[in-house]
Formats: sequence, C-alpha cells, structure tokens
Amino acid sequence: MKLLFFVAFISLINFPFNDASAQITQIKSTKLPAQARSIIKTTWNGAPIVDAWRNKEGRRIEYKASVEDGSTIKFDAAGRWIEVKSYSGVPTKLLPANLVKYINTYYDGQLIVWAVKKTRCYQVQLTDGSKLEFNLKGVFQAFL
Repeated sequence: MKLLFFVAFISLINFPFNDASAQITQIKSTKLPAQARSIIKTTWNGAPIVDAWRNKEGRRIEYKASVEDGSTIKFDAAGRWIEVKSYSGVPTKLLPANLVKYINTYYDGQLIVWAVKKTRCYQVQLTDGSKLEFNLKGVFQAFL
C-alpha cells in the first residue's frame, strides 16, 4: 500500500514537468523565419520545402523544415540552423572550411549525414558512423 501511494505521489510531482507543455504545430513554409527560408533557398538551390513545423516549449521556440531531397533542418527562433540531417550529405557550405578539409583528408569518400551547431562546437556524424567534434573554427577536438 505504501509503495502504491509513493508511486502515485511521485507521478503527481512529475506531472507538471512532462513534455505536455511542448506545442508542436505544422506551419506553412512562409511562416518559417526569413533567415531559415533564405538558408534553405541558397543552400538547397531553391528545393521545395515539403513541410515545416514550429515547436514551442516554454519560452523556447524552434522550427524544423524538410526539403524535397529528404534533408531536415532545425532552426532556432531567429532562423539560424542548429541541426541538419541529410543522407545525401549535409551541404558543406554550412560548415567551416577547416572542418570540411579535415573530413576530406582523413575520411575520404565519407559524407556528413548529421551536423549540429552548438554554442562552442560543431558535432558531425559520417556515413560510416563516426562521430566527431570540432571547435567553431573547424579544428578537430574529439571523437564522440
């Protein structure tokens, strides 16, 4: 009985902190921030946006868009890209030249299929599964 009460109590405590506060809504591509639309237009050569989403969690807002080739891009509230997934290869123009040079030198023939831009680093994953971290200048830092 005490165990049942404890489990119920813990469930009640955790309830307000669940992801129930997240609001994910599909939006028209025109509702993406202007910078996000510009990045897609220039980086994916005007490829059509298949779908777009807005995720509001508390005060944080993020956007996600998918383009015709299957690539998905996450953006912050201002429209700066923060994550890209693309099995045809993340466009290298989004990444620092040093990072791209390192991948081409040490992982010849591998595509970058996932990239995240964080506050202090880039993290990438290659087609062979390798995960690497680079500083903002594109200098290799660590294996993940």
